Amino acid sequence: MKKGAWITWEIQRRNKGISSALGWPLYEIVFNRSGILRYVRSTVKTISIILREKPQLIGAQNPSIILALLVTILKRIFKFRVIIDAHNSGIFPAEGRSVLLMAFSMWLQKHADLTLVTNNRLRSVVEFNNGRAFVLPDRIPSIPKTKKEFPLDGRYNIAYICTFSNDEPYDEVIKSGNFVSEDVFIYITGKYDGKVQVNSLPNNVKLLGFVSEIEYWSLLDSVDIILDLTLREGCLVCGAYEGVALAKPLILSKTKTIMSYFSRGVIYVEPTASSIASGIQEALRKIPILSSEIKILNASLKRSWDNTFADLQYSINSL
Repeated sequence: MKKGAWITWEIQRRNKGISSALGWPLYEIVFNRSGILRYVRSTVKTISIILREKPQLIGAQNPSIILALLVTILKRIFKFRVIIDAHNSGIFPAEGRSVLLMAFSMWLQKHADLTLVTNNRLRSVVEFNNGRAFVLPDRIPSIPKTKKEFPLDGRYNIAYICTFSNDEPYDEVIKSGNFVSEDVFIYITGKYDGKVQVNSLPNNVKLLGFVSEIEYWSLLDSVDIILDLTLREGCLVCGAYEGVALAKPLILSKTKTIMSYFSRGVIYVEPTASSIASGIQEALRKIPILSSEIKILNASLKRSWDNTFADLQYSINSL
């Protein structure tokens, strides 16, 4: 394997999984500032790593699209190859509504030496834009040993993994609390300031706000079911991988991308309160069956990832 370095401007589990599997050092460049100063400092730090390490290959996460543009431009100067790990929002920045950002995205897809994506739909987009793509889903994460029991109030408890982004139907999830039994509690993670009218919440819906890594895993391990939804067709949600790791029944969005990958132990729903509530009720009735299916899916996805990663190593060595 050639000498490489993995660079990201945010902390995200996928970066840790890929860089660790490749045996490359991971550089998480994170400054607690916003605006132009953050980009300037991040750019300077990135260039200093390149000058010091002199890698033959650089992997970079997109987003940040600025980081992806930077390393793709610098590769001509410093003579290294670039692998861009493009998330859905890297391929379709600002949900595809910005002409300028989409132009940058298509340029990146064409000029990166390899673009990693999580599913075949995104691969088709990259290849349509004359890029070279490789499909690598997320690795099933390891469960922290430090997790503990999370205090819960319901007879049955659901964890809804949410970041309150535009692609998440969180309003419908909150409304669904009105259509399920009062002893079914829904716990929602993520910073909700300015997104939700707290005074109008159903009694069985609890906003947790930001939770620490240990609290997060403790919550997921303690609940009966994990819920993670997206409005994006070509998106594999992170919470689904975490649910598989914990062998928890899942409720996920009814999209072709999700249904083709998370094919067992899952109830699929539309982004409406009635569909979500029906999905919760069905999942509660089928907990033993869904849990058993998720364990089978866990083993299958781990084998598949190992085989896919071996192919990725071959592709990287050919760059």
